[in-house]
Amino acid sequence: MRNRRGPFIATGLLVLLAWLLVAGCDSPPTSPPGSDPDPDPGQDAPLPRPGLVIQATGRVERGLRICLTLLDTTTAGIDPGADAPVWSAEPADAVEFVEPIADGNAGAASGPGAGSGTGAGGGKVVGAIEARLLRAGPVTITGKAGESTGRLTLQVAAPPTIVFDMVRDGNRDIYRAALDGADLVRLTSGRHDNRAPTVAGGRVVFVSYRDGNGELYSVPLAGGEEVRLTQTPDHEGEPALSADGRRLAYTLSVASVPKLWTAAGDATDAARAAPDFGSSGSIDAAPSWAPDGNRLVFVSTARGGADLFLYTPATGAVELVLGTDAPEVEPAWSPDGQWIAFTSARNGRTDIYRVRVTGGGIGEVEQLTDRAETDARPAWLADGRIVYVARVAGATRLRWLDPEEPGVVYEIPVGDGEIGRVVGVW
Repeated sequence: MRNRRGPFIATGLLVLLAWLLVAGCDSPPTSPPGSDPDPDPGQDAPLPRPGLVIQATGRVERGLRICLTLLDTTTAGIDPGADAPVWSAEPADAVEFVEPIADGNAGAASGPGAGSGTGAGGGKVVGAIEARLLRAGPVTITGKAGESTGRLTLQVAAPPTIVFDMVRDGNRDIYRAALDGADLVRLTSGRHDNRAPTVAGGRVVFVSYRDGNGELYSVPLAGGEEVRLTQTPDHEGEPALSADGRRLAYTLSVASVPKLWTAAGDATDAARAAPDFGSSGSIDAAPSWAPDGNRLVFVSTARGGADLFLYTPATGAVELVLGTDAPEVEPAWSPDGQWIAFTSARNGRTDIYRVRVTGGGIGEVEQLTDRAETDARPAWLADGRIVYVARVAGATRLRWLDPEEPGVVYEIPVGDGEIGRVVGVW
């Protein structure tokens, strides 16, 4: 569910195309593959009269809302009749037509004819509606005004997959779900505390306290047998798999002080990372691998406060990324390697930020969320979106945003339960 609805841009075309944009209804549309003005020409039904075009704006993904506009692109104009346009979809259960949009709003965002009830390309707005996409796969949308009809076929994408830990029925477990909250599956079993998942290569590694202390376990992303990976009397925590699943970073607590360790993806060949870094009492936490697996970012109190550092396993070098008077925690490296998202209280409350880490240097910090309540634990999706944990009226909620339009946030409805870490499946 979107927390804010933007204006809707209506753009005229001479052919039936779906014009789609990732940024949503308040951005100019682009042409997707797979649009078909006549998806089934073999039918005996009469062909629609020419002149009506359906424009779609928004991310075409199951669970999201898009804006649909019916445009008249003829020179003379058609007779739309006295009634509002009639919308339908095939399959019928693939789309929920939610709320009509006033003509002025449909054409008011930008471009020629803004605010005049015309599309950006000159077509006249006959009607517009907001629609929610309920199924992945092809869907044909029909808009009828008077005796004229427009058709549009969209290929609705399946949402990405996320993995997270959540307390439900008194037990913390690892769950898998789609980004729209559907397809929720519990991956861990028993009455044990299971938390802090990381995922790569179809495998989830997590921390379980079923043995009395924190040990690392793994389970297939599709579900299956849970396998113990570590066998120590100490506490392992905060695992992070590299993107290819071949390397693992985590913390190992000796005398109650967590230190950074690295190992193979199955937790073998484990070794302390940068043993000369920090002091015996400084805490290491929250490792996250660069997508190429050559570096990792982590949190350490080696300078007194919680700061972000980069570690290069090949050389053993550690360098400071960010260090302020406020805690900088929970880093997550983006799939393209250009950004690190993190949580900070540098402005007096806990929000999500990102910093560019390309070209051999550290760029400026960008703030992505700005609320009185806490936004934390960011994780990246493969397409560059960020999923995170938000505290709302005292309860935890999963949300996602696009860093290029951070003011628009989306809820991920997975039900009630205290949520810990969330990660995206790349």
